[in-house]
Amino acid sequence: MPVDINRLTEGWLELESDPGLFTLLLEDFGVKGVQVEEIYDLQKSLEGPVYGFIFLFRWIEERRSRRKVVEQDESFVKDEEIVNNIFFAQQVVPNSCATHALLSVLLNCPNIHLGTTLSRLKMHTSGMCPENKGWAIGNTPELACAHNSHAMPQAKRRQDKNTGVSTGRFTGEAFHFVSYVPINGRLFELDGLKPYPMDHGPWKEHEEWTEQFRRVITDRLGMATGEQLQDIRFNLMAVVPDRRLAISHKLTMLKTNRQIVLEALQQLVKLSHQDGNTEKNSHDSDKEKQCEKRHKTEDENGLPTKTEMEESSSIPTINVERNNDSAVVMDESISTISSGKTESR
Repeated sequence: MPVDINRLTEGWLELESDPGLFTLLLEDFGVKGVQVEEIYDLQKSLEGPVYGFIFLFRWIEERRSRRKVVEQDESFVKDEEIVNNIFFAQQVVPNSCATHALLSVLLNCPNIHLGTTLSRLKMHTSGMCPENKGWAIGNTPELACAHNSHAMPQAKRRQDKNTGVSTGRFTGEAFHFVSYVPINGRLFELDGLKPYPMDHGPWKEHEEWTEQFRRVITDRLGMATGEQLQDIRFNLMAVVPDRRLAISHKLTMLKTNRQIVLEALQQLVKLSHQDGNTEKNSHDSDKEKQCEKRHKTEDENGLPTKTEMEESSSIPTINVERNNDSAVVMDESISTISSGKTESR
């Protein structure tokens, strides 16, 4: 469906702070291998790499006014070359801070498959100032369509061109997304409502950048300074590699290992049968060799072999049997003669 570019800046809708929704939005952008998950415990260690954090908080104009003096001392990066060489975009379109927060993470990570739309956006905005990058986001039809497709039907549109902040769905309260990303060994806070990115410095040696982020966000929430929290309505999400890919890779590895084990077992069974046959043949061969050796020894000692002994022992038996037969015949003859003599008398 074609989009009227002239109406893009008037049509962005606010989004829920939901990790599943943000993951779907990433997929609609064309990003692969990335998901968004919610963080419930700041003290709990995160598993695996983290591309960046997205922090949602309630926007209070009075608090913003109080912070104007403090922001003068904050670590803004004002070097034009540095600012233009990272992806930092000022939010010039109302209700687009959710997409801004995602892009601030994605387009500052070198090892993410961005897809066609975001790759083209990154290339075309390279070297641009933050304001022009903001207009480039607001005037990209693919981003606007993907963004609005995940908005709640009841979402209200608010044309606050002074702040460009997302509003609550029903109360008119404003909530805002900011990103925390590691860039060139330093932790940056990228807030589209501020004129410059903020540099929170490097993290300590032998620690992950997430530890530096934990310290920064803890201070911001007032947990470290003891400041009483005036509003606990905030949300923290992490942009991480897609867990499904890791699980799928692990499953593939398990299947591969299983196949290797099965093939190894089959080889072992085959070798076992071969060894059994070899052992049997070896046993028969040894038995034959022992017989040959015994026969050879008997021949050398002049002793009759077993065969000769059997033959010699059978001869007397045959003679005896023959003699016995002869004796029987003779006895019969004598008996006949005797009977004849008796009859003649």
